[in-house]
Amino acid sequence: MTARRGEMPLSIIRARVEAAYQAEQKRCADWVKGRLSVLPFHWAALVGREHARRGGADSPDANRWLMSAVEPAEGRRVPLSAGESDLRASSVVAVSQAKGLALVLGVPDAGEVWAVLADLCGRWGAAPPKPKEAGEYWPAVRRMLCRRWWLRALRRVVAHDCEAAAVRAGLVRRGLWCYCSQDQLQRRRQQRARQQAAIDAALLTDTDTGEQCDLSAVVEGSVANPAIKRGELMVRIKGVDEYARAQGWACEFWTVTCPSRYHAQVTHGATSEPNPKYCGATPRDGQAHLREVWARARASWDRRGLQVAGLRTAEPHHDGCPHWHLIAYGPAADLAAARDILRDYALRDSPDEAGAQVRRFVHLVSDGGGAAYAAKYIAKNIDGASLGADRDTETGRRLSKMAERVTSWAAAWRIRQFQFWGMPGVTAWRALRRVSEAVESAALETARAAADVGDWCGYWSAVGSDGLTLIKEDGRLTEYGDKGAGRVVGVSDGVADALLAMRAWVISWGAKIRTLADGGRARGRSSLVPCL
Repeated sequence: MTARRGEMPLSIIRARVEAAYQAEQKRCADWVKGRLSVLPFHWAALVGREHARRGGADSPDANRWLMSAVEPAEGRRVPLSAGESDLRASSVVAVSQAKGLALVLGVPDAGEVWAVLADLCGRWGAAPPKPKEAGEYWPAVRRMLCRRWWLRALRRVVAHDCEAAAVRAGLVRRGLWCYCSQDQLQRRRQQRARQQAAIDAALLTDTDTGEQCDLSAVVEGSVANPAIKRGELMVRIKGVDEYARAQGWACEFWTVTCPSRYHAQVTHGATSEPNPKYCGATPRDGQAHLREVWARARASWDRRGLQVAGLRTAEPHHDGCPHWHLIAYGPAADLAAARDILRDYALRDSPDEAGAQVRRFVHLVSDGGGAAYAAKYIAKNIDGASLGADRDTETGRRLSKMAERVTSWAAAWRIRQFQFWGMPGVTAWRALRRVSEAVESAALETARAAADVGDWCGYWSAVGSDGLTLIKEDGRLTEYGDKGAGRVVGVSDGVADALLAMRAWVISWGAKIRTLADGGRARGRSSLVPCL
């Protein structure tokens, strides 16, 4: 076909259309590449594949999803991919800016200084410290002028925002990164390595006698040791079982989950897909929802005088959204009423969505006690010990291999994993276990003897559900000038006191690797810590 005079040849038109199309495709590819460039490098391919699966640059819905996925990573002073060295450098810059602003202001009203530095914290994405007492702004100001405070704050910011971005981008899910991102898992490992290195290099020195011991030995013998923590939890739940049987109480297992909008993913057999109802909520938002449901239910139980006690365990779904498992004990009538109340509050939010009536609240009746039921969940959420070949229903992987990801998830979102309720607190129990001599009060001595042999049932029977009163000293001043938490020095039942034998120790950080040539005395930062 020949072109008429004055008309452009068809071949040229086709070439120009093709060139325009190629230019537009390149522009779209560059736009996608630019969006992905703000994410951590190892995320880009994963997010890019999900964007392509949703329709690529030709799909407005896919592009809107991509913009939402990368939003947490844009315009940040500290990138999501920041490592420990980057965070340390950023903390130096931040504290330099804070000191510069403080110098410019001079020494005006402390509240004015706090407001200016709080604004600086906001620009870095960190939450400013709040005064512990009304009008006492200077301790909070001193924190914002401290490099170590900034380093801790920036670590929290990056951990939180990185996990939120990973959840929003669909990277935390079954088949990829269950419970938490690979970045958070690595951060948690590095954090534990730093802590262990600091503990291994530290010495404790008695200020009166000069006696020295390794801090690592003290930590290994405390509840900071996962094995000891797991053992204490099992002792308590076994004691609750025994107490419930003695009282003739029933036992039930409850599970409470969040509404659909808190779940980033939905499962279809062994795979998962993005949830169209997802509202962008983080696991911490889901935990806040469950806590609100729990607080309202507990308040209703108290108004009705229901006697219910038990253990709550917070666990993640494969996409990081939390759910709670509860082991509940009480008289059969009280337990049934408490169950109905909790179910009612759990279903007040979005009760008509698909699956809500079946999955939002689930309960099982226990034929025996709850100790055996709790053992698996306690081990799964601490160190995975003694789980053998048991597999996780969420991931299909061995539970013993998933414990590290669960604890990393809890650390990232600052979620309390275990909570006992309706029974005495554990602080007085731990204090009495350190009292070696008999006390005058018969009831307090019974409680002390029970705690000494690890008999939680006997301890509960002796002190009642309200427990004992803690005796505390006034808190010492912190390095920032405000009072710290007062240490427990004893317990009281209102008749007699059981006081602890206290010793004051100085922690010499790095004492094992930093010594002076003259005699090997410790050098470096030290702190006075009252110990038992």
